[in-house]
Amino acid sequence: MIPELTFEYLLGAVPIWGKPNTYFGSVVLKENGGVFDDQFRYRLTVIVPEEGDKEISAIYYIGWQSYDNADKEQMIEKRFQADDDGAAAACSWLREELAKYTKE
Repeated sequence: MIPELTFEYLLGAVPIWGKPNTYFGSVVLKENGGVFDDQFRYRLTVIVPEEGDKEISAIYYIGWQSYDNADKEQMIEKRFQADDDGAAAACSWLREELAKYTKE
């Protein structure tokens, strides 16, 4: 459900407006769920501060609204080192969090 992404993919071959790519995704939480049913919505991006080291940001929330319209206080974020190990850890963490909301 949540793919394995590499750091290179997140960083992007061609940055858009000077920024890395952001990967968005969602997983429907109930069988035959509709557009307005809660979903496990997530995003992965590389944070590039003006000073300091890059980090991978993994964020998720439960809801149906887009990231820009969702309540930011309901979002859960965790940061990871900016390399392939960090990208793998971020994807793994999101899968672990998703498992809390789904039946296995």
